Amino acid sequence: MSFRDCASLGLLALVLLGCNEQQYVSPDTVSLVISNDSSGEMLVNRCNFIPVLLGSQVKARYVVESDLKATITITREEVEVTFQDLGRDHEPFLVPAETFEEGDVTLQADSPPDGYTVTLSTPCTPDD
Repeated sequence: MSFRDCASLGLLALVLLGCNEQQYVSPDTVSLVISNDSSGEMLVNRCNFIPVLLGSQVKARYVVESDLKATITITREEVEVTFQDLGRDHEPFLVPAETFEEGDVTLQADSPPDGYTVTLSTPCTPDD
């Protein structure tokens, strides 16, 4: 039997075993939503992937309003949201990344900047 015949038989075996469709693991995601409490307006609503590879990091910075910026840093271990507000310090919002592996999860920051609601949730669909 030639190599080509063996390869064809191997391919046929994979098809018969149900391996003819794409097989992959869908990475976990986390959404950052920041709303203004007084107006109810959603100022930030962004979805990001949680990295799969060790040592990988996703980092994004968003302008919430002219004087307030939020930075989300996501690793395999942790999701951290920090705020920069014209020199005022705010407590970071830290959540273990494994929390978002469980499926439908929504967590609200205990001490967000005054006048804002900050939420992390999953699942979501990242924008390309």
